[in-house]
Amino acid sequence: MSRSYTYFYFDLKLKSPSETALEAGLDLYAEDTYMAAEFFNQRFQGIKKITILEVEGIAVRLMLVYERSTPEKVTAKELTVFSRYLYNERGWDKFTKEPTKLFIPTKIVPMQWHEAHFAITADFERDPDDELIKRYPSLWPDWADFGFEPEEEVTVSCEEDDDISSYEDELSDEQLIAVLNSILATQDMGSHKAKEAKKSVIKQIKKLITPWAIYG
Repeated sequence: MSRSYTYFYFDLKLKSPSETALEAGLDLYAEDTYMAAEFFNQRFQGIKKITILEVEGIAVRLMLVYERSTPEKVTAKELTVFSRYLYNERGWDKFTKEPTKLFIPTKIVPMQWHEAHFAITADFERDPDDELIKRYPSLWPDWADFGFEPEEEVTVSCEEDDDISSYEDELSDEQLIAVLNSILATQDMGSHKAKEAKKSVIKQIKKLITPWAIYG
């Protein structure tokens, strides 16, 4: 189930972008990355898989998920097969000035299942009914359909008199810290709307706690 998986968000960019890449960007070649993801996932079936989240400018954002054991150190080298497929099979050599060198990571963020799920469904607004998913199943991976399975029993209430304040009262200190850490770690991820929303929340929180930091 989902708890046996480990999740890593990757933000990649072209290491030495060519004039072609700088002028045109990679946006129109997003489908190449979907093909590369399908190839990668078939190659490492049952071991690890990737899901493309976004192709924008000279950047590619994706989720790498391990289904079994996770390396002690996760680096961009885990995506070598993905990169080679783009370079050799899809002609992405035209996007780099440095032979055989395509991407460098600008961010690698380990995530919990709920953070990864939020990234694909909210930050990057992936729609499971998108027609592209029929051609490229990796765009909506199996773990996106998993239900969250907490270690302890959780009571859920959907009564009409349950309002926002009641949920706030029930948020534990540990949950609060986890949510804040997640917002801080992913503030530059997702759509423009999602990033602005998270930065606004961070700004409000800072405004509230600054007096406590100064005066104790």
